[in-house]
Amino acid sequence: MEPEHIYAYACLRTGHNKGDLIENIQNTKLYNDYMYILHFMEHAFVDIPRSEIILDATTITNNMLFNPMHRLQIDIMTSTRNGMYYKLDSIIEQARKSPVPNTALIVASINSFGTLDNIKKYYKIFRKEKIGVLIPDYTRESSLSEYSTIGFGLDLVEHKPEYDRAFDLVENLEPGDIQDNRGRIAGEYTRTFRVAFWLYELFRIPEKMAVAMSGFSKNGFHLKADSYEQTLNYRRELEKFDKLFGISSLIKRNRPVPSNFDKLIHWEEKKNSLERACIHCKVPMIFPIDYKRLKLKQEGGKKELARCLKLYDTNLINYFDEWVKQGNAPIDFYSKCNFEQYLENTWDIK
Repeated sequence: MEPEHIYAYACLRTGHNKGDLIENIQNTKLYNDYMYILHFMEHAFVDIPRSEIILDATTITNNMLFNPMHRLQIDIMTSTRNGMYYKLDSIIEQARKSPVPNTALIVASINSFGTLDNIKKYYKIFRKEKIGVLIPDYTRESSLSEYSTIGFGLDLVEHKPEYDRAFDLVENLEPGDIQDNRGRIAGEYTRTFRVAFWLYELFRIPEKMAVAMSGFSKNGFHLKADSYEQTLNYRRELEKFDKLFGISSLIKRNRPVPSNFDKLIHWEEKKNSLERACIHCKVPMIFPIDYKRLKLKQEGGKKELARCLKLYDTNLINYFDEWVKQGNAPIDFYSKCNFEQYLENTWDIK
């Protein structure tokens, strides 16, 4: 049954009060977060009328007005309005009055529903009121987050095991299970970073050179890489580099072998699904190519690492050293590597 009401929902927080936001809204983090949500919804093929997407003083002033005819519903939490999910509660109240399931929510992240206690509270309500929750995640094989209770068909009465599982997963969530992206180095993954990252992953250059090329500190480079490895563009480029360079025969360089990797292997073999095994073991999604590379890393140890380190491109390394000695910026070296041609042209949502 296709829902009568389909809402793109988000909850955005800001340390500003209403007055401050109205004065300088386009220079706030709230504005950037708002534009991200719009970009995400567009990427998820949610059709939002242009008349609804303007974030201005009127939007802030009328923040607590719920218009059931609008597709985009965003609760804005200001410094004086913490913890009030007015529009979400209004959507739920509207759904309660219907004798049949008629409401679906499309959200960018389960964090849209707030704290862990809030998430559990709302999912119990969603289950009772038969409100469907769709959370796209294109890094997964199914293109759906494990917390989705409906699929892309938006059928509210289709009872599949994975959708019932979503309610059980939420009910059993513990502190730390849900990834908090605040403060992480994410955002746009530039060509500068990606050239350095892939040359590093392909064992063409040493870590020190990759860090210098990226423009980050050593820790920052790896944090950025961790974030990048959970994106759709990474998945696409990983598959491309396996066809071009056979990266699946090289050990995974940036990512360590998970502490419960043996358990993950066991469940992958038992369920015949890497995605379901990652969910069961609470391991961030691993793509099949990287799963093979992590197995090589675990089985081969230092011997396998030594084999891969022999692949360093000494000509490229010497060229970089000369480039820097001549006073050139390390972050500009990416354009001299003849590597951009292999990168995806689109910037991926994170």
